[in-house]
Amino acid sequence: MVTIRKATTNDIPRILELYEELTEVKQDISAAKAEQVFKQIDAIPDGRFLVAEKDGLVLGTLYIQVIPNLSHNGTPYAVIENVVVDKRFHKQGIGRLLMENALTFAREAGCYKVQLLSMKKRLEAHQFYRALGFADSALGFRLYFNKE
Repeated sequence: MVTIRKATTNDIPRILELYEELTEVKQDISAAKAEQVFKQIDAIPDGRFLVAEKDGLVLGTLYIQVIPNLSHNGTPYAVIENVVVDKRFHKQGIGRLLMENALTFAREAGCYKVQLLSMKKRLEAHQFYRALGFADSALGFRLYFNKE
C-alpha cells in the first residue's frame, strides 16, 4: 500500500535521486546544504513537501505552496513544483495519489486555483495533468540565471 506523508530530513537522499530523474541533472549538493535547505522549505507556512512511500521506499514527491493573494478578492492560490515519480513505478497511481493529496490541501486552504509548470518535452506528464483536470491555459516563461 502506498502512503502519502510529509517529507522528513531522512528522505533527502532519495528525493535528490528522484530530482536527478526529473531534471536529468546531477544533484551536486552536500548533505549539510541539502538538510539546511530542506529545513528552510519545511519552515515555510502553508507549504507541504510530500512523499509517496511503499514498503519504506520513497517512490515519488512533490511540493505545494499556498500563496496569499490580493487579486480574486484576497483568495489564495497554490503552486505545485518538482512533481516526480520513480520511472520504474509510473502508471501505478502514485502520482495521482500525490496530486490528489496536494489538491485537497489547496482546496482546504481556500485556493481559487492551483498552477504548475511542466517542461515542454514532458508530454506524458502533460497527459497526466490533463487527466487530473488541469488545462494548459497559460504560456509560461522562465529566466534562468545559471545555465547548467
